[in-house]
Amino acid sequence: MKYLVVICVFVSLFVFIQCSSRKKIEYDIPSHYGKEARENAIDWFEKGKILYKIDCAGCHGIYKKGKDSVPNFTKTQIDNYNAMYIKGDPRNHSVASKLSPDQLYYILTFLRLRKIDK
Repeated sequence: MKYLVVICVFVSLFVFIQCSSRKKIEYDIPSHYGKEARENAIDWFEKGKILYKIDCAGCHGIYKKGKDSVPNFTKTQIDNYNAMYIKGDPRNHSVASKLSPDQLYYILTFLRLRKIDK
């Protein structure tokens, strides 16, 4: 019984440390945004993050083994992807054809405005 308690304490401590040390994604929100616009923008970013995790992470290597890391797509890559989506280019990812314009907007906004560690 004593060993079970010790093991539970160590497991709980390990889980707590892992969860608390997880890096939170921050965003580059333009400074001229007011409070309400900032809150809306953060809501868009969080929706984009969730959609990215669901629809894009399988191929782009994000959220593997408990680590949150998103590839550093360039602005040009993001703009090209959006243009291909709008044109209905068949060379675009098959996932894009399953997304609504709003869903793609959330994902691309998330990718454009998240802070990238350097």
